[in-house]
Amino acid sequence: MGRRRRERAARQEKWSADEWQRAWELVMMRIGGMPDVVSRQPAVDHALEMLDGAFAKDDTFQFQLGLLTLMDCCFESIKRGDCEQWWYCQD
Repeated sequence: MGRRRRERAARQEKWSADEWQRAWELVMMRIGGMPDVVSRQPAVDHALEMLDGAFAKDDTFQFQLGLLTLMDCCFESIKRGDCEQWWYCQD
């Protein structure tokens, strides 16, 4: 492990169980009902692998990157007109 990675790992914040729960809820909102046109994108597969690995390693930074990648795929598909928004937001 390189010096920079060790330093980043040492500074990495740790999430509580509630924070992990909320993060997974955001992921599940995007995955639930995801149109095929989005789910077939290679970047979506990569994002899901990142999320899974990050959760297993308790790596919040990697999880956030995976979530951002997943959300980017969703928003880009909507922006291109491939589909409409399929998730909902609760306040």
